[in-house]
This record gives sequence, structure tokens and C-alpha cells, in this order.
Amino acid sequence: MGRTVTSKDIDELRSLLSGTNAKLLTPTEKGYDKAIERWSKAAEKPAGIVVVPTDASQISTVVKFAAAKKLDLAVRGGGHSTAGSSSTDGGILIDLSSIRHIIVDPVTKTVKVGGGANWGEVDAGLAKYGLATVGGTISDTGVGGLTLGGGYGWLSGKYGLTIDNLISTTVVVASGDILKASKDQTPDLFWAMRGAGHNFGVVTEFEFQAFEQGDMWAGVMAFKPAPPVVAQVVAVVNDLFVGPKDGKGTTKLAGQGMGALVLTRPPGAGGKVVIAVAIIFNGTEEEGKKAFKALLDIGPINSTMKMVPYHIANQTLHGPHGFRVSMKGAVFSLPLQPEFVQEVLGEYMKLTDPDLAGTMIIYELYDPYVVNTRASNQDTSFANRGWHMNAMVTPYWTKPENDALGRQWARDTSAIFDKWFAKSGQAQRAGDYGTVLAYGNYDHYDGKKSQDLFGLNYPRLQSLKAKYDPGNLFNKQFAVTPQL
Repeated sequence: MGRTVTSKDIDELRSLLSGTNAKLLTPTEKGYDKAIERWSKAAEKPAGIVVVPTDASQISTVVKFAAAKKLDLAVRGGGHSTAGSSSTDGGILIDLSSIRHIIVDPVTKTVKVGGGANWGEVDAGLAKYGLATVGGTISDTGVGGLTLGGGYGWLSGKYGLTIDNLISTTVVVASGDILKASKDQTPDLFWAMRGAGHNFGVVTEFEFQAFEQGDMWAGVMAFKPAPPVVAQVVAVVNDLFVGPKDGKGTTKLAGQGMGALVLTRPPGAGGKVVIAVAIIFNGTEEEGKKAFKALLDIGPINSTMKMVPYHIANQTLHGPHGFRVSMKGAVFSLPLQPEFVQEVLGEYMKLTDPDLAGTMIIYELYDPYVVNTRASNQDTSFANRGWHMNAMVTPYWTKPENDALGRQWARDTSAIFDKWFAKSGQAQRAGDYGTVLAYGNYDHYDGKKSQDLFGLNYPRLQSLKAKYDPGNLFNKQFAVTPQL
């Protein structure tokens, strides 16, 4: 971490950016409070100065200045990180909210996206042309944060990770140089950007491959959390999402459907707990009802299932704003055991404080075949491809005095996932590529080291870090130490 800014630093930066339309905001200026606002109130920090640039050249000026002065630097894309990695306590914050263009080429089915855009904006822009790409499972997630960390989405079962559909990035690196990174231009940087990109610069533009996309059968079915019902729901999930044991084939849904098993207290339910299944099915209502007939036969107590465009389907698990939120990643393997879900449900029911009523636990479900066959853990810096599933333990609260309670509960719940994962034969969440299985976009704290996340790719990342960021200016999320 670099040093905090002084009044002299601010004056120098204003001088350097004079004559541009970049905004500079100090704590007393209008717009500052909005700029340091985050999806999670618990992740907000008071920047020494906020710079709101409109182009890459302005960012280059700021980056060179921060590097020369050894100042702490943070970059805000969508502001969705709950770990504070898009915030700085007294340093320079680059706020990309004025760089959020969406440019669609319907002929090549590609889209260029500004670094400050979120996935809801991308979804809506592509929908005008009947297209979609692999974005996040929560639509107001920033494009930058999700993509640079790998990117799972509702379409991953069909098209792979977000980075598998990334064509290029325009990056301002620590030297201030503005580089195009793709398979043909600076390919070593492009390799690093796909999984460890937070370590290498400020992305002003992403280019993605998109695909034709029609309406989907999507929504949520809710069930009572009684043990017999839980067992029935788990049995259906296993039937739909367990693939061949040799990992050489697809699941019954063959990437056509993705979903999530969710433990939640829905708004309007009077604080009652339900076990819900979110479904995003890439087909007609008739096909969807046939595919999920066994789930419908259980008898949901409520259902929001209907035909909707993809950009609406991607709002199925939309997270509310204005809360203090923590995200704790976890992993699990299929088939699910009813006893496992019951134990996690018991932990969830321990949260009786009304301030934490919005808390959710999400078991993500998809067909991992394409993610594991389209690319390998060597092809990109992202090193956690595998046949496991990701889960997200997400406490929501409003009172700062509940910070410790919410985070400790998330740790305890994640430990239950670890225990059951070990029973499947993979103790310590051991991956196949020298990793501890952890999706970096979820698992932000509690001892996960960069080496754990990047496994056998870490030495190469260290070498590239020495080339593109020897001073370790970009160090906010799973920082890679430059090779000496």
C-alpha cells in the first residue's frame, strides 16, 4: 500500500489535468460522497482525492503520477467489491463512472464496453440486437471486476467463463502506457488479464464475443424448508446437474439451464426461511416445464417463473443496495447430500437478528463441461477451472456493530462447506493445478493467498508483474509480488 495524498499532491494533480474534462473531487466537494459509495457500505473508505476521467490519456496521467509519488491507488469500476478493493483510505481513487460506453457490432456479434459499465447496462445494450454474452449472475456487478477475476455467469454452461469470451482489453499499465491486450497484441499481458487482471492496470475498454439470445424461462421457485422437502429438492438438483463421473460429458440439461439453490428469507415472508431454486432456462416455457417437471411436482409455495428476455432473467438474484454486505466464497461437489444442505440450513436459521434478515446462501448450479473443455488452467491466469461448484455466503446487515457477527457467521458457514467438500475426497479444497479452490471474485478474505488462487500460474504472473508493474502499484486484490 502506498502513502496517502497531501494538499501538495492534490495541487500538482490538478495542474497536470488542467485543460482536460476530468473531474477532481476532494472530500468537501459535491459528488465526492457518491464517488466513494459502494454496493456494500462496509467496503467504503475515504479517498484523499477522487479523479473521474473520461478517457485513457487522463488515466495515464493519474497512474504515472501515483507511481512516481508512491501513492496508494484504487480503481472503481462497478463498486461491487465487498472487500474494499475498489476503495482507498486517503489515496487516489480513479472512478470510471464516466467511461461506460456500450458499442455493439451486430455483424460480428461483438460488443465494446467501457471500464465503468455494469452488466445490466451491457445486457440491455445487447438485447436491442437479440444478443447476449457471459456476464455476472447479478446484473449490477461491474464488468471490470468480474471479468478480470474470471467471471461465471448464467450462460457459462453454454459458453464458458466471461474471460473465455473476452476478445481484447485496452489497459493503462503502471508506466502510463496505453496497451491493447489480445491474442495478437501483447499476448502475455492478455494471458495475465484473464484471471489476475486487477494486478496489471486500469482497463478502459473490454471487447467481448456475443451470441444470439432469445427469451428464457426464468425465475424462482420457493419451497418450505422441511427435511422431506429439502431431500426432494436436492434429489431433483442432483438429477439435473450431476454429469458423467468421468467428466467427459454434459449434464442432463447440457448447458441449456443454470440455476442456484438459495437459502433466504424473502421480503414479504414475515421473516420465514425458504429453500428456493433460481432457474435460468435457455428455451421455451413448454421445454422448461418439461425439464423441471420433477421440481414443479414437489409443489412450490411460490413461483415467479415466466418467459423473459435475457437482460431481465439476469436480474433474478439482484442484490439490494444500501446494506453492509460481506461475500464469503465456498465450494461444493455434486451430488449434494441432503444432510449437508440441512446442516447449512441449521446454521442459517441461527441468524435470528432482524438486522441480518436479508442474508442469503447461494449454491450455484451449472454444467461445468464447457468451462473445463474450452480452455485449460494454463491457457489463462485463472487457475480454478474444475468440476466443483461455487457457493456464496452473503450476510446483509445495516448496523456497524454487527460487522463482526456477520463476517464470523460467514466464516463458520463456509467451514461447513469445507467439511463436506473434504468428505467428497478433496480435503483442504485442493484443486488440480496447485490451487486452493476459491473463486477470487467471491473469496476475498481469511488467509487466501495469491499463490493459493493462482497455483502453478503464480511464478509466471510474478515475472509479468515485474515487467508491467514492478512497483506493485496495482495491489488491491490478490496481489502478485513482482519477481525480483
